[in-house]
Amino acid sequence: AVVSTQSTGRMPINSEVGESSPLISRHTSESAPEEIPAKSDKIKLFSCISVALSMMTGVGIFIFPNLVLQDIQSGGASLLVWTGAGVIALLAGLCYSELSIALPGSGGELVYMQKVFGKAPANLFLLTSAIEKYPAMTVIMTRTCFTYFMKCFTDFCFECSPYQFVLSLAGILIVVIACSMACYSTKLCTLAINALNFCKLAGILLIISFAVYVAITAPDKHEITERFTLQNTTTHIPTILLSLFGAIASYEGWNALNLVAGEVHDPQRTMPLAITIATVAAIVFYISCNVAYLTVLPVEVMKSSSAVALDLGRIALGRCGQLLLSVCVVASCLATVLGLVLCNSRLLQRAALDGQVPEFFKFTLISTSTPILSIILHGCLCSIFAMITSLEALTTIVIIVSWLFYMLCFSAQLVLRYKHKLRPSFRVPALIPIFLILFSVILMISPALTSTGKYRSSFTVTVILLAVLTPISIVSTLPSLQSPDNRLVQTSERLTRYISSSGSFS
Repeated sequence: AVVSTQSTGRMPINSEVGESSPLISRHTSESAPEEIPAKSDKIKLFSCISVALSMMTGVGIFIFPNLVLQDIQSGGASLLVWTGAGVIALLAGLCYSELSIALPGSGGELVYMQKVFGKAPANLFLLTSAIEKYPAMTVIMTRTCFTYFMKCFTDFCFECSPYQFVLSLAGILIVVIACSMACYSTKLCTLAINALNFCKLAGILLIISFAVYVAITAPDKHEITERFTLQNTTTHIPTILLSLFGAIASYEGWNALNLVAGEVHDPQRTMPLAITIATVAAIVFYISCNVAYLTVLPVEVMKSSSAVALDLGRIALGRCGQLLLSVCVVASCLATVLGLVLCNSRLLQRAALDGQVPEFFKFTLISTSTPILSIILHGCLCSIFAMITSLEALTTIVIIVSWLFYMLCFSAQLVLRYKHKLRPSFRVPALIPIFLILFSVILMISPALTSTGKYRSSFTVTVILLAVLTPISIVSTLPSLQSPDNRLVQTSERLTRYISSSGSFS
């Protein structure tokens, strides 16, 4: 089945699985020639597992356990929530594995939506990811970084009014530092990320080790086992769904392999196997850490804690344990912030190349080869999101934006299977994408069903932003907007020529 790209903006979908897309070939030839990796350069199974696992086991385990417990109310139920979120991530990853085999190549959601639904949904994905999702994720990391750093020296509650503005200012400062490093040198950033990422694994191992030590030396084992019961578990369905937000946000990264699927060796076998092994390992990591938290901390203490890992370290080993975990968490957050700055600046640069944002954001600084204008734009967006003082509100924005496009990709999977009759060698039962589509809808509307103001307000903000960005993504595909006679195009071209004439940008 071949779809006209001129009328719909959709990529042609070939009847034979494995054929390359003409539009993808044309697109890459216009921007930068992309060499097909040699067989020896392909990403093998172990590397795929490492990529997926490193993306899923992020700093969420230091941020969200108390939020999950605040909503679900019991230790035993919180473990079920983390397990359930992991199973959902596994099912979603398997669906994406089928998509990567049905539509070979790298690019992930952007390619899947453009090929099946046309350019407008792909443009909306690009805009919302660059303008909403990644700036919100960056601010979550900066808040956590500052909170864990300050909790080493004081128990002062910066999350309490009227001192929340301190969190916002600290977040902006950390973003400025990260953006400055990214502007100065991409290599410096990647070296810092590689070095700091070791602290993430060290933090997880320290948490589990401290809990084992406490469990062995605790005089009252019965008190510890009582923390794992289902007593006081909430039965309010919207609240149960909200408790999933933190756990699902922690598993973000299950789709990372699809961004490089075109470079994976034997994807029919490697993709589903790698995502299965990595997700199961991530579930084990997260369950182990939550068991460790509950082993050391009473449920009520854990619910009220803003830095749960530090409280665990303090109870287990006193000041020494607190300092060790603080260093690990702060370093992990900084690595994530630097990674988000690098990734989103390139996404904004891609949006400029595709005409979604003004063209001059595509320029790189000749002296450092960094997209400095895109980095500055990302920093400005993060500064705006830093004004949102609620961690729950920021998490809601990330979840809604993410799962809106996950839902579209699950729908694309069914369209490819039943409309275009594509039958890749690996297929999941049709009930799985149908279940995930329904789950996505329920998950996205759950903040509107709760009486909690911070969830409802963030839901409203996200919907308004989507309502603003949707017509922009549609209009940007119209030929009239690309006309040289368009005033916006003329203004953008004048700015582009001015910046280019300075000689500092390419």
